[in-house]
Parts: sequence; structure tokens; C-alpha cells
Amino acid sequence: MITKRLKYLVDSIPKCNTLADVGCDHGYVGIEALKKGAADKVIFTDISAVCLQKARKNCPAALCGRADFVCQDGLGQIDCDVAVICGMGGLEILSILQSAKRLPNAVVLQPMRNVTDVRKFVAERYVITLDVTVLDGKFYSVIVAENAGTPTPPMTELEETFGITNISNPTEDYINYLRNEDKKLKQIMLNCDCVYCELENRRKILDEALAVALSDKRR
Repeated sequence: MITKRLKYLVDSIPKCNTLADVGCDHGYVGIEALKKGAADKVIFTDISAVCLQKARKNCPAALCGRADFVCQDGLGQIDCDVAVICGMGGLEILSILQSAKRLPNAVVLQPMRNVTDVRKFVAERYVITLDVTVLDGKFYSVIVAENAGTPTPPMTELEETFGITNISNPTEDYINYLRNEDKKLKQIMLNCDCVYCELENRRKILDEALAVALSDKRR
């Protein structure tokens, strides 16, 4: 079953020879990448043999000749052009990339937490080409980066916190994300007996990001 989030991930995959669908679960992303011709071959990996079997079962027979299924944790020794890693915590994604034999030429990432940490790591090694917020029941961050021989140019605080593309081209999903975060933060601060500088700083940067996004949308 392809959700809006998964479709967005598939559509963001750069054309490649070999794609690694890391932590593939049901294999939906890799299978769709094969169907649409985004990748000539897909290596499905998952630490769970049960999940990997689901991916194998879901893969149409006509595509199985272009698919490999490997039960392992992360990328390991796999050599691929592009890796898609989604639905995991950001620190787990960082661990996978840091322990890889070789970093892929491009990555498509969707961290569930610690997004800023992932963004910083990726920006030091790749050029970030897409960094957006997508609403699909809940809000998700999607980061796409490619090896251009140089790192991403220095980011502003807003870009580092919310994503380069979100700042340069704010969408309704991103604006709604900011409003939702601001609402949650106000509720936390309302129910809190003491003042926390960290919460105040978060509130200020949220207000600034929302003002910038709304100003851009009015142009």
C-alpha cells in the first residue's frame, strides 16, 4: 500500500542503477522504484527476517530478477548508488550511514526524530537538494542529498532547524507543521510552572520561521 509519504519518497529517488531500500519492512518503496524505473536493481535489506520475507512476497514475480533480499542491519558492505532509509529514528539513520562500507552517491532519508542531527551530518558530506515537510496523517521530514564533490553551503539557523527547501519554498504542509508545533509548545508552556529558556528559544524560532514562510507565500 503506497501512502502519500511513501509515494513522495519514491518520486524523490534519483535515477540510479542500484538502490538500497534499507530497513525495507514491506518493501513498498523499493518495489515502486522498480515499477517506475527509478532503479534498475533494488537491494532490500532488513534486520528482521520476517519483514524481509514480507518484502519478498510483495515483490511481483516479473521484478524479482532485479531484486536482492539481504537480512542484515543497515548498509554494511552493500555497494549502491542510492540508499533510501525511512521510518527510523534519526540517530539510527546516522549509525547506518556512519557504519557503511561506502556512502552512496545519493541518499533519500525520512527520519522520525533528531531531524536536525541528520541534516547536519548530511550537509557535511552531500549537497542537500530537497528538504521538506510532508503531511500524511502526521508530519514527516524528507531529506534528499547527492554527492557533488562539495558539502552543502553553510545553512542559516532556520535552514538547519527546519530544512533548506522549506525555507526557500514553503508549502502548506510546512506552514501547517509550524502552526501545529507552535500550538503544542504554547500548551506545554501554559501548563508549566516555571520558565524554560529552551522552550522560549524554540518559541522564538518557530515564530520567526512562520513569519518568513507566510511572508514568502504572500509574494
